[in-house]
Amino acid sequence: MNNIKHTRLMIWLAAGLLLTVTGCKKYLNQSPENSLTGDDFFKTEADANAAITGVYDALQACSDEFITWGEFRADLVSPLSNSDITYLYYQLFENNRVGSVWAAPYNVIGRANTVIEKVPGIPALDNRFTQEESNAIVGEALFLRALSYFYLVRTFKEVPLVLQPPSSDAVNFMVPKAGADSVLDQIEADLAIAERDVLVQFGKPAETRGRVTKGAVNALQTDVYLWRAKYKEAAAAAQKVLNNSTYALVPAENWFNIFSQKNATESIFEIQYDYQLSELNSLRGISGAFLMNPVLFSYFDGEKDLVRGLNRTYREAGSRTFWKYTGLTTDNIERPTNDPNFIIYRLPDVMLMCAEALAHLGPDEKNKAGELVNAVRERVELDPYDFLDNNAPTGLFIELIIKERAMELAMEGKRWFDLVRVATNENQPDFLISRVVAGRTVAERAQIRARIIDPRGWYLPIHRDELNKNPRLEQNPYYR
Repeated sequence: MNNIKHTRLMIWLAAGLLLTVTGCKKYLNQSPENSLTGDDFFKTEADANAAITGVYDALQACSDEFITWGEFRADLVSPLSNSDITYLYYQLFENNRVGSVWAAPYNVIGRANTVIEKVPGIPALDNRFTQEESNAIVGEALFLRALSYFYLVRTFKEVPLVLQPPSSDAVNFMVPKAGADSVLDQIEADLAIAERDVLVQFGKPAETRGRVTKGAVNALQTDVYLWRAKYKEAAAAAQKVLNNSTYALVPAENWFNIFSQKNATESIFEIQYDYQLSELNSLRGISGAFLMNPVLFSYFDGEKDLVRGLNRTYREAGSRTFWKYTGLTTDNIERPTNDPNFIIYRLPDVMLMCAEALAHLGPDEKNKAGELVNAVRERVELDPYDFLDNNAPTGLFIELIIKERAMELAMEGKRWFDLVRVATNENQPDFLISRVVAGRTVAERAQIRARIIDPRGWYLPIHRDELNKNPRLEQNPYYR
């Protein structure tokens, strides 16, 4: 976009962010001459494209939260020290810690809401901007809103459900929490529209992997349905990804390139960063605050996994440090810049989610579930499980799928959510408790067990600043 358009976008985004943060603050009825209102901005195709770019810009600020919420409470990491980055490992939460700050995903939601409301009116004002193009951009915004709410609902369970843009005093931002099912229902509804309207792919690989496509929508649908134990729907959504020729597993010899070179053929959706555009993140520093837990090492060592283990997921540098975001090569050369992409979904993730869903659908589907697990294993040159067939118990499938996900997806922000999902859906709290406790030192175990024995404690407290700003919010039950 040109400099004028960029300036207009920045003014609009700053105004939207101010409203998001400050809530229903009173503004003068008349705008200063050099200000920009939403109605002034949304008139052309270029405005629509600039606005959706703004939503992706906000998403870039979420990778810290996404990896923190999804990884650090589980059993695959060991902290170097107790800090604001690592304290979630200890399962002791005060409501003033940064892990409970939800501003970044709500910023995505606020910007997405503006696109969803404003862009549909542009085709009537700009005949070069078609209805199909408008629908596609709105579909991208719906996905990004759904993705943000999915992280929030898995982390806090009950959260405010805001569907109006931060553009008017008429919007009431002092809303109470919505129940988890209400939030998840809205996510499903948003994704149904997005699936219909977004593109299959874009002209450039970085856009196909970095913008919302049908494959990305189907991957998120798979995740949402699996979280809700809607196994038939999860398998059907996953199958759409598996049938999509846009995606193909990377060969074993190139597995580390998924992270070092970005936007690989198996990537479905990645948050994009580029140091040349000053788009940076903290993934190197955040992952560097942890060592690989002995639990994860035992998986790699027991399987003799040479494709995903040493100098790929981790390296030996006096201790076992994570390498996915830090490394540039498999021979100990570090990435010189703080711009690794953060992968939201890639093909093996969806394959294993599909296998988990199919394993719950009876003997006729278990053979296909076993084939998917073994395809992930064979890609990294591990022996297949020849006993995963229609006679294998569902519990065995789940055990092996969760283990395979640990080796494939470690430090990608998946593990804690995997444990919560299975423990909840199978009504087996000990599935989570036993694994988390086993991943702690002997001295830590009794205290950690006491802190997670109540499943209400699997969700984080609402930050005290949010409670102070919004009197209609109630603290999550475990922390009252």
